[in-house]
Amino acid sequence: MFKRLLLPIFALSLFLVACEAEETEATPEGENTEVTLLGVWNYRAYIDNDGEELATDCERNQILEFLQDGTFRFTYYDDTSGACQMDQDATGNWEYVSDTSIELDYGVDSYTASFSINGDLLTLTIDEGEGEYQERYQKL
Repeated sequence: MFKRLLLPIFALSLFLVACEAEETEATPEGENTEVTLLGVWNYRAYIDNDGEELATDCERNQILEFLQDGTFRFTYYDDTSGACQMDQDATGNWEYVSDTSIELDYGVDSYTASFSINGDLLTLTIDEGEGEYQERYQKL
């Protein structure tokens, strides 16, 4: 009788140990979010209270790059003069605040932006003092 009871107890203990090991090896959610934010993002849309405005062919050249050393680069393109040309190439520092927000420091201006990542899409929610708006980017 003791031998019949020993096998199920042994099997149950292996199952519990395997489940515990799986849980402890998982990477914390914040680290995943921060690592997912790193890289080059390509501009896709601007969203405000008036609705969503998709990026023009020229605006699709715009990139936002988050580097692991805490710096970022933003390259802005404009075609209002006719030809599509780079209008701004800015750099700054960024800091991961939480799973949903980052601090962006351009040197002159600094603000906190909320963000969400859904697959390969990054949505930044920004308020620079003139009302809240969103920018959507796609990971390259």
